[in-house]
Amino acid sequence: KVKIIKKVKILNNFYKKFIKKKPNFAILGLNPHNFSSSKKSEEEIISKAVKNLIKLKIKVTGPISADSSFMMLKKYNYDVIVGMYHDQVLTPFKALYKFNAINITIGLPFIRVSPDHGVAKNITGKRIASPDSLIQSIKFFNLIK
Repeated sequence: KVKIIKKVKILNNFYKKFIKKKPNFAILGLNPHNFSSSKKSEEEIISKAVKNLIKLKIKVTGPISADSSFMMLKKYNYDVIVGMYHDQVLTPFKALYKFNAINITIGLPFIRVSPDHGVAKNITGKRIASPDSLIQSIKFFNLIK
């Protein structure tokens, strides 16, 4: 619960400082359909974290079902989707945005912006790599500096 709250607070502050916007967060549940498991992850941890974030006046909804979250991006105007593990968010994100995605690391003494793909050693020097993610990284960095 504490990790979720801490990460969302860092993201919220980042958005307010650099994007000049109060973000709308969606917090994903851990289990595919939320509350359908005998595990109490959503009820005991995620729901309580969301309630605490609401008390801090952070615009947040959750836990929402991970399997339909990206279909709701535009309908609910989510700015940030916070997942409980890597592939829960990155797989659908990359399917939607392909190579226009960027990686932003916050919570460090500096902001790290990079293309959101691996090093792709298998295509190095073949002139087939897409520069799109690098271009988006540069645009974003120029936006926040």
